[in-house]
Amino acid sequence: MKRLTAPLVILMMFLAFFESTPVLGASSSPSQDGPICFSLVPKKNVDHQITELQPLLDLLEKRLNRQIKVIRPQSYHSVIEGILSRTIDFAILGPASYAKARARDNQVEAFASFASKKGFITPRGSFYYSVLFTVKDNRYDTWEDLKGKKIAFTDPASTSGSVIPSIYFSKEIGEALNEFFGSHIYTGSHDRSIKSVKKGYADGAFVSSARIDEAIEKGSLEPDQVIVLWQSKPIHSDPFVFRGGLDPSLKDQIRSVMLSSLPELDAMFKNMQMLGIEAVSDSDYQAIHEIIARKAQ
Repeated sequence: MKRLTAPLVILMMFLAFFESTPVLGASSSPSQDGPICFSLVPKKNVDHQITELQPLLDLLEKRLNRQIKVIRPQSYHSVIEGILSRTIDFAILGPASYAKARARDNQVEAFASFASKKGFITPRGSFYYSVLFTVKDNRYDTWEDLKGKKIAFTDPASTSGSVIPSIYFSKEIGEALNEFFGSHIYTGSHDRSIKSVKKGYADGAFVSSARIDEAIEKGSLEPDQVIVLWQSKPIHSDPFVFRGGLDPSLKDQIRSVMLSSLPELDAMFKNMQMLGIEAVSDSDYQAIHEIIARKAQ
């Protein structure tokens, strides 16, 4: 057998690398009959989130005649990395997660978000708040009462459960959160943060107002037990996003189905306390982009 010379081996390795490495600027798409991969940040119980969205996923499969493959998330970060590595085709991200992804790949595109009914805290429409809440049994009346106490955060990439409080609540109290609070935990989801306060594992928590509303709607929190100690300015709702390089015709098909007022989704919207799905653009998240850019400096 002929022995390969060193230059030939290097050339073969060089060619193999470029054959297997995607060109980030190029348009790419799942094969015409292959699955379209979808995921979502774990704001609450993942099985529950997927079950809620199943009518939409089923409708997309039917209208596009393509399998929608759900990629179960391990964390907010895993979904961001899936979008950036282009192993996830479209996803629901939090506003901060979207801003982080787009900062690394400006082809990542926000295109839709849910519009919600008026809740106990959240206004009608496509905005929500970051809130610091506790429960009445804890006997805290102001955020000053939480000085030195234990606080629950959701995830470092969570908009309302970490990013917004770390900037705006910190600015309001005039010191860093780790200096004001005695200790903190990251629970991984809003529903676990809510449960940690309810069960007494934390004295308060930063969560999405929409998740508080949902807990009240489902009966896991009583309205007269919820004490909101701080509330942010309105935040635009979580965007559905396309990964960079996804085929434009496929994006148009997905967008068309999701933004049409189709009766097949009425029961899903009712169950989720939503009014429907609205179109959004990158400019709707400009304030979040600016926050993420500042934190990266």
